Amino acid sequence: MKRKISKLLAATALMGALGISVVACGNNDSTSKTKQSSVKKTAKDKASNTKNATRKSQIKLSQTEAINKFDKKYSDKKLKEIDLKLDGNKYLYEITGFDKDKEYEMTINATSGKEVKSSSEKLDLDERLQKGLDLDKVISRDQASEIAEKEVKNSTAKEWTLKMDQDKAIWDVTVESGSSKHEVEIDAISKKVIKSEKDD
Repeated sequence: MKRKISKLLAATALMGALGISVVACGNNDSTSKTKQSSVKKTAKDKASNTKNATRKSQIKLSQTEAINKFDKKYSDKKLKEIDLKLDGNKYLYEITGFDKDKEYEMTINATSGKEVKSSSEKLDLDERLQKGLDLDKVISRDQASEIAEKEVKNSTAKEWTLKMDQDKAIWDVTVESGSSKHEVEIDAISKKVIKSEKDD
């Protein structure tokens, strides 16, 4: 009788141990799957960040240097807009300025610093009263990037526009978060986010 009970206890103990190890194995599988997916996600994020860092490293010409090039060609002009955007895989500055008669535009390669093109056209009557950017009062591109990236979590600033919009200086920052793009509009003086929306 004692032998039967001890065999029964041993069998029960063995089944219990097997059950625990099966559960443990099951948990390990789900844990390893979660780890794998987070590793994949982290790798994807790192690749995206590396790509953005590589792109940004192409910006050899500072905004000030780009403006100086514009001023050298078109002296004593008020600045209306400064764009830094991707064209294919290269960054270009597009600077727009004006005087009482004409509007002037210049495109500069942000890597080589070479002028790509320039043009001028006559101002419309309603444009003659517009105000120019006061660069001493506006926040920098880096500050605008920080604000935009804080607004859209896990994002990286990719393109920038500093412009006058109805006599107000505005930073328009395009940020990338994963596969989606967002436009963040910031008051370039008060640093307040005016608008943040996802691009379709």
